[in-house]
Amino acid sequence: MKNKKIHIYIITIASIAICCLFAMKILFFRIDLTEEKSFSISKASKNILKSIESPIDINIYIGDADANIAHLKSAIEDMLDEFAAYAKHNISYRYINPSAAKSDEERKKNFYNLEERGMSPITISTRDSQGKVSQTLIFPWAEVIMNGDTLPVCLMKPTAMKSGEQSVNAAIEELEYNLIEAINILGKKSFDKIVFLEGHGELSELHTYSIMEQLHKYFQIDRGTLADDASALKDYKAVIIAKPTKPFSESDKFIIDQYIMNGGKVIWLLDAINYSASELSKSGISPVMPLDLNLNDMLFRYGARLEASVIQDMQCLYMPINVATVGEPPIFEQMPFTYYPLVMTSPENAITKNLMNVKTEFPSFVQQVSLENGIAMDVLLATSNASHVDMAPTNIDLRNIANIDPETFVNARFLPIGVLMKGQFQSIFTHRQAPKNLVNLLPRKDKSINNKMILVADGDIIRNEIEQSNDKQIGIVPLGLDRNTGQSYGNSNFIVNSLLSITDDDALIQLRNRSIKLRMLDKQEISSNRVFWQVLNTLLPVVLLFIWGAVYIYIRKVRYK
Repeated sequence: MKNKKIHIYIITIASIAICCLFAMKILFFRIDLTEEKSFSISKASKNILKSIESPIDINIYIGDADANIAHLKSAIEDMLDEFAAYAKHNISYRYINPSAAKSDEERKKNFYNLEERGMSPITISTRDSQGKVSQTLIFPWAEVIMNGDTLPVCLMKPTAMKSGEQSVNAAIEELEYNLIEAINILGKKSFDKIVFLEGHGELSELHTYSIMEQLHKYFQIDRGTLADDASALKDYKAVIIAKPTKPFSESDKFIIDQYIMNGGKVIWLLDAINYSASELSKSGISPVMPLDLNLNDMLFRYGARLEASVIQDMQCLYMPINVATVGEPPIFEQMPFTYYPLVMTSPENAITKNLMNVKTEFPSFVQQVSLENGIAMDVLLATSNASHVDMAPTNIDLRNIANIDPETFVNARFLPIGVLMKGQFQSIFTHRQAPKNLVNLLPRKDKSINNKMILVADGDIIRNEIEQSNDKQIGIVPLGLDRNTGQSYGNSNFIVNSLLSITDDDALIQLRNRSIKLRMLDKQEISSNRVFWQVLNTLLPVVLLFIWGAVYIYIRKVRYK
């Protein structure tokens, strides 16, 4: 009888153990106890990883530089390990240090190969305890490889506005978005279609080549005119209207309006003024007049107004300006070109968070016309607190740039240049007949579903420059690059993020909203009491361990005495 009870006991224990093991196999869960959920990934990322049908290989080219880079590498490993826990197939990654070469020639060859593939290096400066500064070249890039396709991912963007700790922290905040975006692109089997509208003097394919090259990773891109087909836009996820110079017809406005009413997304990149670039290059003076695109009534109904104005800003590009008096040989000096403001990006919106300033050319500004129409307006791009605005008609006089008096110059601040508009938009054709020349009319709507659009008061924000070599070969200057200084700005990322935000359900773009609080040590305290803190951190854990051991032994002696 006793043996039977023992057998029943053993069988019960074994059954419970088997059930626990089975439950642990089925029930998968992970717990993140950090305040910002630093080691967790979003639901959107999990869904993407579970949908990928192929193994993923990742090459990481970050070498060794300082403690900040080591922290970034640790965060990358944690993120990829988290990805692997949810991925349907295996995710493998390896570090490749391009600086770890047997000779200088081999090292240079490694650097050249990476730069040829579009992965540019950055320089990390470190200072030791004696104050000696050393510089290390690293490549903050990774390559995501799937099904034989490769996509480079920038893991840390250089910026002069942040310290090393802040730059790394910003990189960690964007880590999930950057990696999961690349995986999502490589795993896509079909792409949404977008279209660059033509027929109103918009920017040519050559002047939008740089951004189209970027957008090809995410969308199928078409270009075309509207003609008389009312359903011409129905298959497109978004429409880009880039710097038109001729008025829109009522037919074109009706097609765009009904496209918006049916949920279509539009990015308006519009100039509100007309000036003569040739006159500016010859004499430095040009009259400025409002540019009539026949869109003011349409935008007003949607909740915004483009103000025909010329904005200057002390936060701007530098350009070589001729400061010589009339009749003397030209003397060029680098001076702030206030007509080309570097507009600030909003840290509160996922589209522009952690984005560098965006360069503009003779921008105007946007006004919200009503607060009662239910349309929410988020400012994405704005001037600094040292702006100057002149309403058209007026003149542009480049000679005044050299004689700006800051005390009298500033008459405006934080003017909105680019805005995101959200809500149910009212049709401009309510109680109006459709143009008679249109065919393939869709069922009319007077009010849209919840929708979004982006309006920027500068068409040049998307225009890339073109350069011609001596042998008449045409070269495309990357969008956002200032050829005068070699500095790149955030124009390209702004356009890409804007399109991803308005065409998606915002699940991916919201990953850029992740914030990780930077908890920095007091550097002055560490420097002045370095030995004390080293001894404390080394000996204190050992002392506490000995105290705990002594207390434990004492309690055992008392208990079993």
